[in-house]
Order: sequence, then C-alpha cells, then structure tokens
Amino acid sequence: MLKSRLEAFSDGVFAIIITIMVLELRVPASGQWQELFQTQFLDTISSYFFSFLFIASFWVSHHTIIAPIQIVDKTLLWVNVLMLFPISLLPFVTAWHSNFPTMAAPNFSYVFIYVLSVLGLYILGKTAVNRVKQSEQQQCRQTNHVRFWLVIFGVAACFLTLLIPEIASFSVLGVLLFWILLPYIYRLVYRLVGKGHN
Repeated sequence: MLKSRLEAFSDGVFAIIITIMVLELRVPASGQWQELFQTQFLDTISSYFFSFLFIASFWVSHHTIIAPIQIVDKTLLWVNVLMLFPISLLPFVTAWHSNFPTMAAPNFSYVFIYVLSVLGLYILGKTAVNRVKQSEQQQCRQTNHVRFWLVIFGVAACFLTLLIPEIASFSVLGVLLFWILLPYIYRLVYRLVGKGHN
C-alpha cells in the first residue's frame, strides 16, 4: 500500500476530530462582553484549547513517525488505526470535562484518553522503527523512549486526578508544553554538551 493513503486517512481523522470539537463549542447566552468571562464559557474554551493543542501535537508526532517509513504493511496499518481510536474519543471527553471541570470521572477520563493516545503513538513508533532507514532508527528510538516516559507520567497523573480532579488540565498542559518544547531542549542540550567537549 502507498504511504500516502495511510497519511491521507490519518489526516482526515485528525481534521474531523477538530471539526467536531469546534461544533461542540457553545455560543454565549447573550451578546454581552461579560459572557466571555463566565466560568462555564471559560471552562469550555480552555478545554477546547487544550484539546486542540493535544490534536496538533499528535498530528505532528504522527507525521514524525510516518515520514521516514519506507514499508507500509498490514501490521503498520492496523497499529495506525488502533492508535487513532483513543484520539477519536477526544471530543467526547473534552465536552464532559468542560461541563464538569471539578469532578473526578470526567477529569480522569480526559487524562486517561491522553495516556491511551500517547501509548498508541509509542506502539506506532515502535512498529515503525524497523521500517525506516538504518541511519534514522536511533533517532526514532530516542524520541519513542520519551513517549514511554510520558505514558508513565500520564498513568501517575490519572491516579492523582482521582484525588485532585483539577490536576487533569495541568497535567495535560504540562506534557503538551514539554512535547512542543522538546526539540528546542534537545538543541540546547546538544549545544551545551558540544561546548563542554570543546
């Protein structure tokens, strides 16, 4: 199978998820400016914002995993489809989380879907590493190793969310910021280590 078909299907799923989340946004009850500062609206828009970043980071990660692949087979296709399953549940948990931002069940579900999605990316990365050039495999393994630790962090955040529900949003935001900043952290460490050897 052509890699372009796998990418097109996955891109379509990501686009549909974002579209569904936008359609879930509730219009403020009136045309007054103060509606934008009501707790219900702020909870809804912040949940959407986190979830949008969530999808964006997963789309970038998916591209990073798939781009160097040379062989697309049935195993890779099924792992890719299974990876998309928990991500497809994001609109549901986002809506639940925004409606009940201080309750344990929706907050736990929100973090849990995130953990399952990262786990899906980790398994996809592990499956993909043997289908890329030998010269690129080490970099793929290093990036995937970080995903493994994000899964561990996410599992710990799930348990903490049962005790303190509000920690869910902070956990997801922390992981997102770490993941977005990771390439810059790598470059900074590389420069510091490089200077140390000179």
